[in-house]
Amino acid sequence: MMEKIQAWIEKHLVPVVNKITSNFWFGIVADAILFIVPFSMVSAIPSLWAILRRFVPVLPDISPLSTFSFGLIGLFVVFVIPYNCLQKIEKKDRSMIAGFTGIGAYMMCMNFQTVDGGSLVSMNKFGAGGMFTAMVVGLMVAVIYKLLAKYSFFGEDSVIPDFVKNWFDNIAAILISLTIAYLFTYIAKIDVFAMVQVLMKPVTSFAQSAPGVIMIVFLQNVFYFFGVSGWVFTPVTRSITQAAIAENAELVAAGLAPKNIYAYGFSRYHHIGGQGATLPLALFMLRAKSKKFRLLGKATLVPSIFNINEPLQYGAVVGNPFMLIPTVLIAIILPGFSYLWFAMGWGTINYVNFDMNFAPNAVSAFFMSGGDWRNVLLICVNFVLAALIWYPFFKAADKAECKKEAEREAAKAAKKAAKAAAKA
Repeated sequence: MMEKIQAWIEKHLVPVVNKITSNFWFGIVADAILFIVPFSMVSAIPSLWAILRRFVPVLPDISPLSTFSFGLIGLFVVFVIPYNCLQKIEKKDRSMIAGFTGIGAYMMCMNFQTVDGGSLVSMNKFGAGGMFTAMVVGLMVAVIYKLLAKYSFFGEDSVIPDFVKNWFDNIAAILISLTIAYLFTYIAKIDVFAMVQVLMKPVTSFAQSAPGVIMIVFLQNVFYFFGVSGWVFTPVTRSITQAAIAENAELVAAGLAPKNIYAYGFSRYHHIGGQGATLPLALFMLRAKSKKFRLLGKATLVPSIFNINEPLQYGAVVGNPFMLIPTVLIAIILPGFSYLWFAMGWGTINYVNFDMNFAPNAVSAFFMSGGDWRNVLLICVNFVLAALIWYPFFKAADKAECKKEAEREAAKAAKKAAKAAAKA
């Protein structure tokens, strides 16, 4: 039965995911999300510092480091999407101006308000709160530039200097991009940020529900089992979770409780040792009877502590029929239980953007919750649950591997004996 399910997924679902991830526009957005990771990681330092300031109030406030790194990721995304698009289609001479055009259109959509002779806009629009809008505007500018990239006001034999030709060849794309932003914001009086939020509301609301969280993790784990890394889901999941934790941080700053359970860092509670909660599996492998698993355990235990489990996944889990059932069970039970934990108020929902993927899970849980030890307890409980799920299937896989190794040894011995007999 499991073999039929595995064959069906490999035949019908995996090719669909591969086709999506190889799509030009999906790749553009995925690259943009990955480009902003360093800025998100930098913001982890002020987050740690803020916790330290609780105990040492005389320490200076370094929150501006976060405000002007993580707090500007919307601005960075809207630049990178059109820039990267032009880079990929080998129009590098126009890529920088395309990025600048993205910033211009994006800021026009912010609709600055005039107050006492100055201009006012929420900083939230520059950061994770405006990320969806940044993606939409960035893609719009990228599409316009891509459509016009093959056109030029000048022939190839023109004596006009290349940099001058580049100036004029960008005018049409700049004008069209800014005009569209102008029509929406100043003529139609549409709040583009609010409109995008309304359009994305069904997606974000489902992602914040228990079924939504379980489905996301289920898809990540199952596709990883078939060799499709969970990174392919990053453009979707990170844009949702970064916006969610930014909102949680604002709520806490206003004296309210964080409300978005599926916020950035939620995966720390169910990806213990990496995607699929494979840290217990690495520990079990140290005592494996088969040589293969024992060697894998020694090689992957330390990386797994720091959430690096690709060697373990591709060495023992991916494509292994014994590992499909525990992969599915963990994808359902651990995120489901974690969601329940926070919904019942047994821990603090993440509101600190501690973007250190390689930190041990308990460390991340402590800092992302603002120092709540109950979140560390959740990590411990989920570790035990994952261990209980992995153990019987690991033992079955180890037994089967021992049998294979014995058969290989027997075959080698028979071959060696045959050679000896031939010489005699």
